[in-house]
Amino acid sequence: MSLKLLLPLVLFVVGTLSIGEARADDTDTTNPATAACVRAYEQAQEERQSGKLLEARVHLQGCAQDTCPGFVRSDCTAWYREVQAEVPVVAFAARGAGRDLTDVRVSSGQRVLASRIDGQEIELDPGEYDFQFTAAGMQPIARHVLISSGERLVQRVEFLPVREESTEGYAAPSRPPQRSRVLPAVFGGAAVLGLAGFGVFGALGHSAESNLEATCSPHCREDQISKVRTRYAVADVSLAVGVASLGLAAYFALSASSERRAAQSPSFDVQASAHALNASYRGAF
Repeated sequence: MSLKLLLPLVLFVVGTLSIGEARADDTDTTNPATAACVRAYEQAQEERQSGKLLEARVHLQGCAQDTCPGFVRSDCTAWYREVQAEVPVVAFAARGAGRDLTDVRVSSGQRVLASRIDGQEIELDPGEYDFQFTAAGMQPIARHVLISSGERLVQRVEFLPVREESTEGYAAPSRPPQRSRVLPAVFGGAAVLGLAGFGVFGALGHSAESNLEATCSPHCREDQISKVRTRYAVADVSLAVGVASLGLAAYFALSASSERRAAQSPSFDVQASAHALNASYRGAF
């Protein structure tokens, strides 16, 4: 082989050995700084695979430092950008009593995610979460949420006020149903119309009957007699409707009165404990 062909081959072998020795020196695990970079490099990969993106991102920052070996630093820098895009972001919004609420505490298990809602976004690992929302004077809210990698989520909740109870330990009496006031009025009006119809059609029938007796009796036509009978029939139906409606109006009025008396009836309550005896009275005067 000629010297011209042998020289490039020798240079290639020498260069390859030099690069290998440099890389071996660069990843010398006896160097504490290099060993820390290698550990962070390995941990970041394991955490990313198990879905612990926030921890993986911390370790990727560690192995992307200038003091780390070149190939480790290069990989960690590229992986850091990928993990950053995969980290889910959650924001919270709450309303109650017709307005936006900010003094809301958001937690997941024992971890407090936000002591108040101020529009800030929160980074979380992907997975399932049970969010608890609490606000003063409002009923607590729980939400089960599945968050995927790279998701940008706004979790909105609507609070309901806490039910108010009296200090004596019993619920405030409810108002009588509106139906108990409406039904007596409806049937009372029907009774008035029925009785008025009885009076009007009865009077018209009697007047028509007197007119026939004075003009054509006992030879009146059938159509003339039929008109008188129709007026008397309408009067009878009106009377029946009026009497029935009057009875129903009285029944519902008495029922409503009984409900009000029952709601206003006095009650006496005694509560005893190891240190005190409490008695309370509730009634209308």
